[in-house]
Amino acid sequence: MSEKPNEKIEKTQVEGILEKGKVIISNKEGIEEFYNNSYIGTIEKIDKGDEILILEPIEVLLLCERNRILLWEDNDKNKNLLDFESLLTYFTQFDERLWQKYVIYMDLRKRGYIVRTGYGDGIEFRVYKRGADFEKDFAKFLIYPVFEGNPIELRDLDKISRVAMSSRKDLIVATVDRLSKPIYYSVKKFQILNKEESIE
Repeated sequence: MSEKPNEKIEKTQVEGILEKGKVIISNKEGIEEFYNNSYIGTIEKIDKGDEILILEPIEVLLLCERNRILLWEDNDKNKNLLDFESLLTYFTQFDERLWQKYVIYMDLRKRGYIVRTGYGDGIEFRVYKRGADFEKDFAKFLIYPVFEGNPIELRDLDKISRVAMSSRKDLIVATVDRLSKPIYYSVKKFQILNKEESIE
């Protein structure tokens, strides 16, 4: 199918505001595009029924890499426009494992999955089946990233596997190798035998 001569090819770039390690979008078109069409961000109600979109660092990096978001140093348009490397450096002060988490996040999205933030306690992401509606459907997978130099405590793995089983979700342990390639391990069932042991 050929494109019409006057058809707009490039997607709109949306301005955001950096605040406390996250980004706020107040532009209604931006909220519609990012949240409803791309499943990115979290809606938050503010005064008079208005809404803003809160973006997590990995979501900001994704949008920056796709040239969809505009952010300035100190939120001042007279200063430098922040690029991917600048944003990665900025956000890494809040999370030193951000790059590895981003590699996993990007890989899952490229595979066509809807990826949302997790529950905490090490569960970084909830992953929905392709084509799911994350506001109505339930996540299929819980992603627990493990990084080199940070061993998994068996009691933690036991706790997380119980959370996954009780919520009828598949637990996936994800890691990133030295070539920045994500690797996934499915944890079907786990029973703790020795509470003092740990595994890499």
